[in-house]
Amino acid sequence: MKKIFMKADEMEMAVNYKAARNTYVFLEVSLAVYCLIYRLRTGELPWVWLIFIGSGLVFWGTKSIETKRLTAPGDSDEE
Repeated sequence: MKKIFMKADEMEMAVNYKAARNTYVFLEVSLAVYCLIYRLRTGELPWVWLIFIGSGLVFWGTKSIETKRLTAPGDSDEE
């Protein structure tokens, strides 16, 4: 029986990381442009700005937590 899920190798992980990063940048830029155009046309902020702000908070929060976790003292093999 063929395995359905296989563990990704380094190359596949790098490709997936780049694809996810490019998708995130595209969505953030798209939402920013939409919010700007909507604001210029109507004078109001659309509800979509909550998604724009929320996704930025999730990204930066995750980045800071994971960076702190991975660089915590005592995790290094060097002594």
